[in-house]
Amino acid sequence: MYKTFLYCIAILSLVGCNSSKNHKPIGDVEKLTVQKCSACHNLDMPPTIVDDEKAPPLYTVTVHLKEWMKTNNPSELKSKFVNFAKDYVINPSLDKSYCTKEALKKYGIMPSQKGNVTEDEVEAIASYIFDKYDQEKLLKIMQEKARIAALPLYQQVLETHDCKMCHNPLNTKTAPSYSMIAKRYDNNATDILKNSITNGSRGKWKGYMLPMRAYKDISPKQLDALVKWILNH
Repeated sequence: MYKTFLYCIAILSLVGCNSSKNHKPIGDVEKLTVQKCSACHNLDMPPTIVDDEKAPPLYTVTVHLKEWMKTNNPSELKSKFVNFAKDYVINPSLDKSYCTKEALKKYGIMPSQKGNVTEDEVEAIASYIFDKYDQEKLLKIMQEKARIAALPLYQQVLETHDCKMCHNPLNTKTAPSYSMIAKRYDNNATDILKNSITNGSRGKWKGYMLPMRAYKDISPKQLDALVKWILNH
């Protein structure tokens, strides 16, 4: 998964390959980063590696650039990182690159993004990814993923979705409690509940006006376990 780490990093493209001549005001920097970077860079943390990627994952770019940049004062690293990005993204060159030969062979030098992104946008994106893509933050994310994966399947759903916001045994004004659902349905109604969870529902419970939204990202095994758990209340 982390094979690109072996190439170390050229800041081949702190800002991606999207082409748009219309500069937009800087507002939501996360959305700006997606708009400008995601065409070439994977933005996930941990990063996703694919064989035909156009450029290294942005996590990899950021972390290795931090490691390779030298500064006597750690508090100056972010400023150095941002200033490098502002120059390199607009005027990339081999001399400025932090790439290894292997990385250059794989990805090449990024094309100049002059006209596709403003200096202010580069500054905003570089500052954002410097803070976001951090090894300690990645470690916490991986630890949390491992914690969730160790839970029973139904509990994984409850931990990662907003079920408890509406289905609360202490407050049944928003949505019926799990006990109420189990009382209405029996073990032969699993398909009905699965459909309601996966596709959402409206108007099935008198007195409850708030519709249930669809949860299409729950895996089949998680869905089976969740419905079984609900019906056993």
